[in-house]
Amino acid sequence: MQTITPRNVILTGIPRSGTTLTCHLLNKLPDTVALHEPLVPLDLIGYSRPNLVNFVVDYFSEQRKQILETATAVSKSFGGQVPDNPVSGVDALTGKRIRVLDGRLIHIEKSLSREFYLAIKQPAFFTAILPDLVSLEALKCFAVIRNPLSVLLSWNTVEMPVARGRVPAAEAFNSDLKNQLDSMNDVYERQLFLLDWFFRQYLNCLPKRGILRYEETIQSGGRSLSVIQAEALNLKEGLASKNSNSLYDQSLQELLVKKLLKNKNGAFWEFYSEADVLALAAIN
Repeated sequence: MQTITPRNVILTGIPRSGTTLTCHLLNKLPDTVALHEPLVPLDLIGYSRPNLVNFVVDYFSEQRKQILETATAVSKSFGGQVPDNPVSGVDALTGKRIRVLDGRLIHIEKSLSREFYLAIKQPAFFTAILPDLVSLEALKCFAVIRNPLSVLLSWNTVEMPVARGRVPAAEAFNSDLKNQLDSMNDVYERQLFLLDWFFRQYLNCLPKRGILRYEETIQSGGRSLSVIQAEALNLKEGLASKNSNSLYDQSLQELLVKKLLKNKNGAFWEFYSEADVLALAAIN
């Protein structure tokens, strides 16, 4: 009897690029489950890289078993499901967006085959070890990207490490990244370096087909996710772009635009143009 390889999907991407929305949309598809950051990367410090990759592969198997036997899975969640945006609340004191998650378990309310698609999303952690993950035939790897200006603006409106230009879940597994960020005193210098690092990882590790643009997901109503699961061609979601947001500070936007345009060698220019950045700035 022919063995069917489990359809295991690694989903990574730039923080605040729409990775959770991608999970939310994938969960609308038949025979598909997408988990929102079920792992706690800092618990895995000390693993050798081969053991770390083996742990990820084994974790897919464990979650598959749990899903089929209990109709539940480990995942950051809200109301037992993966939300479309985990940072939709606003702190009354700081004005920054805060997480609205309330659990670490989701309930699977649809029938699944034994070979269902299972996607696991861990943006910073999976990006740090992406060179090793892409070498495994058992895994399909995808990354979500977004207009670099909207990413930077979003980072500066959330209560997350990226607001300080840090990503602990990536730095713990990439000492060069940590050392580079440690050497920078200016928060925006760290953010620009970090933005370039994320884009460069995807540029170096993934084929064009494996890089998903947030803007295309919105424009297509989710149908562009068919590169992950063909059933996404049937999606007709009414999605609105969050690239323009009233929370974005105008003076900060002007500063970030100047810094982006000055960084002529940024890897983000392989995916977005100066015109894309300026067009977004014009509508904010």
